[in-house]
Amino acid sequence: MKKLLTFVSAITAGAIGTAAADVSVSGSGNFYYSSAEGDKAVTAQEGTMSVGGGTVGFAMTTETTNGIAVSASASITRDTDDVITGATEAGAVAGGMNSLTFAMDGMTISVGDIDGAGSGTGEGGDVATFASSHAGVHAAGTSKAAASDSAMDSLADGQGINVSTSMGAAAIDLTFVSKVDSGANSYAANATTTGFSSAYAINVGFDMAGAAVNVAAGGSQAKVQSAKNNTAMAIEASYPVSDALTLTVGGSNGTIASADEDNVFITAAYTMDADTTLKIGVAEGDSTLSGSLDKATATTVNVTRSLGGGVSVFAEYADISQNDAGVDSSASAVTVGTSVTF
Repeated sequence: MKKLLTFVSAITAGAIGTAAADVSVSGSGNFYYSSAEGDKAVTAQEGTMSVGGGTVGFAMTTETTNGIAVSASASITRDTDDVITGATEAGAVAGGMNSLTFAMDGMTISVGDIDGAGSGTGEGGDVATFASSHAGVHAAGTSKAAASDSAMDSLADGQGINVSTSMGAAAIDLTFVSKVDSGANSYAANATTTGFSSAYAINVGFDMAGAAVNVAAGGSQAKVQSAKNNTAMAIEASYPVSDALTLTVGGSNGTIASADEDNVFITAAYTMDADTTLKIGVAEGDSTLSGSLDKATATTVNVTRSLGGGVSVFAEYADISQNDAGVDSSASAVTVGTSVTF
């Protein structure tokens, strides 16, 4: 509490000094070539495709006269992680500049458009960079279930506040958002009768018996009278079996947009040599809405080799299966590509 009061006093008193800010620039570029096939007849698109893009990132930092570090970021991105078509693929998109982070004495406070605490907890099993997205286009199903997504994802995203600190050996993240998915500002038409509000999330990370463990929970209030409140919890643990092999297992469950969601996953990462890493992931998820059960599974493999200088090449495979209320469909994809970090 003393740390929090120090932050509030410094911010409200206008304690930011005149020290010059530091601005750093980084970038990355990707190229993929992918081939996919499945149960869905995609008449408008061949089974093979290639895509290129990347990101330029700007990191900005300064410091107040009493030692509080303030940071923000911005980016220019052409998305290469998803299969996108039409006007959205024509140009780059500017991002960032939507939050400020204040750090001092082992504690950080972020204000603005934030991702809720624990968003990544319980999410995993998809180690493919692009293959799983491409395979998903060729699966005939329209399953609402996601194999590798956590119920915690986006539970408490929007304009709000996030506090990150420690308690003993545990790392703690806390988030509160007045209106979920409120974007650059919290104003929303019919906010009192639509969407979700008063969202909260907590994520606790700690070590136990040699494993790194994360536990998350949260919820939000439904403003539509007939809708259920959102609630979710998730857990994952990563254990170094040896110097070369690490296993990560986890899962989540919750009620999101009136649907009951669950997922489980396991990922193995094996260092083949100093420059080559093999990852294998398996994930399964389901979603039940109005008594109808949708299921999805994903099996993915990724081999990445570093060539030095921020350049790496990779090959990956993804097999996606869906079950929409008893109707099965599946698809697979193979992708090769390169990634460069500047």
